[in-house]
Amino acid sequence: MQKVAPFDLVIGLDRSDQKADLYLVDLSTDKESQETLQTTPESLHRWIQQLRGKYPEARIAICLEQPAANLIAFLENYPFITLYAINPISLQKFREALVTSRAKDDRKDAEYLAELLLAHHDKLTVWKPEDPKTRLLQQLVVHRRAVVDERTGLTNRLKALLKQYFPQALELCGEDLWRPLATDFLLKWPTLQALKKLRAETLKSFFYLHGSRSQKLIDQRLEKIQEAVTLTDNTALLESYASRVKLVCKELQLVVLAIKNYDERIAEVFTDHPDRSIFESLPGAGAVLAPRLSASMGSRRERFADAASLQHYSGIAPVTKQSGGSRHVHRRYLCPKFLRQSFHEYAKESVLHCRWAAAYYKQQRDKGCQHHTAVRALAFKWQRIIWKCWQNRTVYREEIYEASLQKNGSPLVALFDAIELGRSPVKKMVKQS
Repeated sequence: MQKVAPFDLVIGLDRSDQKADLYLVDLSTDKESQETLQTTPESLHRWIQQLRGKYPEARIAICLEQPAANLIAFLENYPFITLYAINPISLQKFREALVTSRAKDDRKDAEYLAELLLAHHDKLTVWKPEDPKTRLLQQLVVHRRAVVDERTGLTNRLKALLKQYFPQALELCGEDLWRPLATDFLLKWPTLQALKKLRAETLKSFFYLHGSRSQKLIDQRLEKIQEAVTLTDNTALLESYASRVKLVCKELQLVVLAIKNYDERIAEVFTDHPDRSIFESLPGAGAVLAPRLSASMGSRRERFADAASLQHYSGIAPVTKQSGGSRHVHRRYLCPKFLRQSFHEYAKESVLHCRWAAAYYKQQRDKGCQHHTAVRALAFKWQRIIWKCWQNRTVYREEIYEASLQKNGSPLVALFDAIELGRSPVKKMVKQS
């Protein structure tokens, strides 16, 4: 291995749940060695102390494979260590370039990580943490989304249970079974048999207190209950399913409360964020997507040198594969999924709040693009705008962008009169036809 000037000691680290394999290259002596240690904080701390004692002035670089959030969070506390967090695909391709059999071994992977850093350190990116406010915001929005996904999973489970013994509840409780109306309803009356024993006034009072005050809708529900036929009267089935439904409803109530707490904390943190005005100026961003977009961009402007680097990293930019006379363009699969999802969801929401965005979405659909393809194309355009505002620390101005479109003779301008904000331009077009 060749000596790399920026470092005195290069370490490849491949971890598992309980241990880490290390491959150390001392560039001052060209000595290479291997170690294995436990990944408990105590063991890692002792190893770092021994390492610093043995190499008190050395410039140390550690190359490890993502995801390793806990390990990175631990190692970043030691300023004399430079971290390189490698995409697993990069390590895989590097390994396959050397081992065509695709054999895999943790100790060898540690060696490959060290070799990869030694050979290509100038092409790899040093891992640097965001500022504390941005980092906290990033963690909050990521975990909020995870809790929302848990809510979706519980809702699907509740639907599946109700279909087995009480399918009428799917209509009586509304579309969103995680809402208080649905969970409170099912906790009180988890079976159709219990529901049929109630007086109409009791049900009317329940729906009214839970915000469902349309007399027409209440009458429809009461009629549905009166005409409903039980799927089964088997006591064993009713009791067992009702118990599980109550459990899921209680879990949903806790999850909904957790989301509310996350929303409050995110709003609190985002209020003091230096880039808040930039992302709040984006049409349709709102209380959820504005913090997510800010977290996606981060605070380190040097991270994305141009808009194209953001588009490629986030997975919004398509991938082109060309060989000989064949050429194939498809969406990017290997990317940070939450990052791509954030821009995709914002682009979809902007269609309802931004005239040029709705016109562009309509233009793509008129060309024959499917919904998600059109949304990705719109997200691609939004990323250029967001990147520019973020780099210059300026808020987005709709009138300035529309004036630029008119000045450049954009075909989108001709579609402005057909746009009605708040409604999907495609749905409107279908309805008129």
